[in-house]
Amino acid sequence: MAKSALRIHDRSQAEGLCCALERGAFAPAEASRVIRALQGLSQQDVADRLGLSLKVIRAIESGRANPGLASLEKLAAAADLRVAFVGRSRHAELMDAGDRIEEERRRRHADADALASGRHSVRSLHERNALRVDDVAFELRGLE
Repeated sequence: MAKSALRIHDRSQAEGLCCALERGAFAPAEASRVIRALQGLSQQDVADRLGLSLKVIRAIESGRANPGLASLEKLAAAADLRVAFVGRSRHAELMDAGDRIEEERRRRHADADALASGRHSVRSLHERNALRVDDVAFELRGLE
């Protein structure tokens, strides 16, 4: 039985995901899931629209595939993107809610410890946090 497709309804999250896609922040597996979620499509919907088999879409999204350039270009074109090489420093992860909360908790504790020990001032922490450009995480639940 097919699962229903996830759609991103939060406008700011959708815009953030689109920007991350445009910057090349996602590997093909994550990019495929994000594209589907933004458009509210199932894996079967994407396969049908792109003329690819469901098996190819599933393999891409699981990270087990070694898709050809033609398949990647079809997938990218579905989101008005193009296939390109992007530097490794640009990366956005898909994190589940628990991991995201735990990571944020660790950062807050580390910042509090740095302040308490005098290693950082409030100003230096604000400046450092303002420079966290590529440290982006999005929560996408229920993706196949």
